[in-house]
Amino acid sequence: MDMCSSGEALQCYTCMGSNNEDCNQQGSKSCPSYSDACAVVVGHDSGVMKSCSYKSFCSQANSQGYRAPGVKVHCCYGDDCNMNSFASRLPRLNYLLLFLPLLFHSFFK
Repeated sequence: MDMCSSGEALQCYTCMGSNNEDCNQQGSKSCPSYSDACAVVVGHDSGVMKSCSYKSFCSQANSQGYRAPGVKVHCCYGDDCNMNSFASRLPRLNYLLLFLPLLFHSFFK
């Protein structure tokens, strides 16, 4: 279902945490009107970040991969669909934090 066509904002979990449960405690939020996806970004052995995103970002991530080794992205397209992610138990967040600016910079070029 395309949330933009219905006039309602997509809801996504938007958080950063050492694991899925820690992140989810921060809750979900209404996305900006131009967001059409929810994303989960996971760094190998580092943590999880969830956010509002874009289908184009997800497509690029899946087709071209990331410049940061060990970083994976999962996207979905419904309200709070990024609550449960493939990232269940990840011990540290520091590695992911180092690469987040790189990921978003490459998207917004």
